[in-house]
Amino acid sequence: MTRVHAYLCFLLAPAMTFGQADAFQREYDEATRLDSVGKHAQAVKILDRLVKRPDWEYRARMQRSAILFSHLGRTQEAFEDVTEAMRLRPDSIGPYLNRASYYLSTSMPDRSLADLESGLARCRKAEDSASFYLNMGAAYGQMRKFQDALRSYDNALALKPDDWGSLSNKAAVLDDLGRPDEAKTIYLKLHAQKPEEVVILNNLGFLASNQGDHAEAMRWFDKARKLTPDDAVVLNNLAYAQLRIGSVDEALRNVQRSIKLYPANSYAHRNLGLVWQAKKEKGKACDAFEEAISRGFTAQYGPEVEQLRREYCTP
Repeated sequence: MTRVHAYLCFLLAPAMTFGQADAFQREYDEATRLDSVGKHAQAVKILDRLVKRPDWEYRARMQRSAILFSHLGRTQEAFEDVTEAMRLRPDSIGPYLNRASYYLSTSMPDRSLADLESGLARCRKAEDSASFYLNMGAAYGQMRKFQDALRSYDNALALKPDDWGSLSNKAAVLDDLGRPDEAKTIYLKLHAQKPEEVVILNNLGFLASNQGDHAEAMRWFDKARKLTPDDAVVLNNLAYAQLRIGSVDEALRNVQRSIKLYPANSYAHRNLGLVWQAKKEKGKACDAFEEAISRGFTAQYGPEVEQLRREYCTP
C-alpha cells in the first residue's frame, strides 16, 4: 500500500503592475487562466514570450516551470526554469521551495533538503518557515529518517498549530515509528473536520491495514473511492485490502486500473505481483515484481520485492 503525504510548492500571486506593463500583466493573467482550465500548452506559449521581458522573466519562469513539471512532463526544462529564477532573485524563497518539491516528486530527498535549508534561511514570515519545515519532514520521511521527520513537523506545527498538511504527515510518521494509536487520534480529528477529505480516508485505511484489520481498511478505502473513482493510490490500496480478505478478482481489477492511471507507482506493481501470486500465475507475478523493482521500489520502500523475487521466482 501507499500512504499519501502532503508537501507544498510556493505559488506566486500575479503581480500588480501599472502603465506600460499593463499589457504584459494581461498576458500573464491569460496564461494563468489557461493553465487553470487545463490548456497548459497554450499557457506555456504565452509565458515563452514573457520570459524575454526582463521585468517579467522571473514570474514567467516560475509559472512556466510549474506547468512544465506538473502537467507537461518536461521535467528537465522545469528544473532549468526554476534554477534560472533562483539566479534572478537569489533572496526569494519561491524557487527554493518549488525546486525542493520537484526533487521530492522525483525521489531525490537529499537534494530537496539542501534547497529547503537554503530557503529556510531566507524566510521572513512564520507561515513561510512552516511550509519549509513541512517539506523537510516529507524529505526526511522519504529517507526513512522518521525521528527527523517528526521533529520537522513539530517545528511546522509550532508556527502553524492547525496546519492540516503537517498534522496529517505527523500522523503518518507516528505510525511509521510504531505509535499507531497516536496516529489514529490525529487522523480521526482531521476526518471529523473534513469528512470528505480523500487523503485522510486513504491514510485511515492504510493505518487499519497496517494493524491487520483489512475489513476496516476496505471501508475507508471504499469511501475514498466513491469520492474520487479515478484516484490511482486509493485503487491500489483498496486492491491490497481486497487481496488480504480473499477477493482476488476484485483486487486484480482495481490494481490493474490503478497502474493504468499511474504506471510509475512501484507499489502498485508489487501489489499486482502479489495478486498474480495468489492466482498461482507465477510468470505474471514475477514479471510484476521485476517491474516494481525497475520503477524504484527498493529505493523507496526497502528490499521486500527483492526477497519475493528470490524466494518465489528463482528456479
